[in-house]
Amino acid sequence: MTRRSTLQTFILALVAFALSAPATAEEGAPSPPAGLTVDISNIQNDKGQIGCSLYSKDDGFPSKPEKADAMMFVKSKAGKATCLFKGLKPGKYAVSVMHDEDKDGELKTSVVGRPKEWWGVSNNVPPERFGPPKYEAALFPYTGDPKTIKVTLRL
Repeated sequence: MTRRSTLQTFILALVAFALSAPATAEEGAPSPPAGLTVDISNIQNDKGQIGCSLYSKDDGFPSKPEKADAMMFVKSKAGKATCLFKGLKPGKYAVSVMHDEDKDGELKTSVVGRPKEWWGVSNNVPPERFGPPKYEAALFPYTGDPKTIKVTLRL
């Protein structure tokens, strides 16, 4: 074999390898958004909807979703539900979840503020003796990579 044919064979082999390699994202193309998945369990029934609120500050946590950075409602299936927040910046966050059985967008509470609908927060923090869970206790870090947290509802 001549040096030229050896070189041609080598180049053809490289081209064939490159064509058979899996496709990669083009430089400059946007990568798929990373997300925060919230897996919710202990849902007592299929009535209404599940509301998830994401907070980057303590103002409004956990019961004022209108002050949250992001909020969504999803349907539960077989006692479980999942909320997916996409495009989040890295930082510290807390999540509040409620089972909005009557679909009014609010957590029903008694006159003294005790919840009448099932609820939960990140890190499964229990309520304080005379009030809701503390924001600082529910905080978790988010690096920008895909992450899943679990929230178990309570009454």
